[in-house]
Amino acid sequence: MRKVRIICPVCSKSRRITLSDDIFNFDAGSLLRFPIKSGTVCSHQFIIIMDYNFSIRDYEIITTDQELTQFHRLEKKNISLYEFISY
Repeated sequence: MRKVRIICPVCSKSRRITLSDDIFNFDAGSLLRFPIKSGTVCSHQFIIIMDYNFSIRDYEIITTDQELTQFHRLEKKNISLYEFISY
């Protein structure tokens, strides 16, 4: 388990969350795009882009709920990314 400090790119509020080390076993790329739902850090929803060292490289601001729902399930493994997060 790794603790990661998430900072909202809109309002700059932050929260430390715990992510499972297994999260990268389900993504073939070198970076993982991980959705952050509204209420996790603040009232905004966004995507963090994280590398294998659990360093956050960038953020993407989400403008619609549809953009967030496309990340809720990994197509290949049918595993929710939210299974790897704890607070």
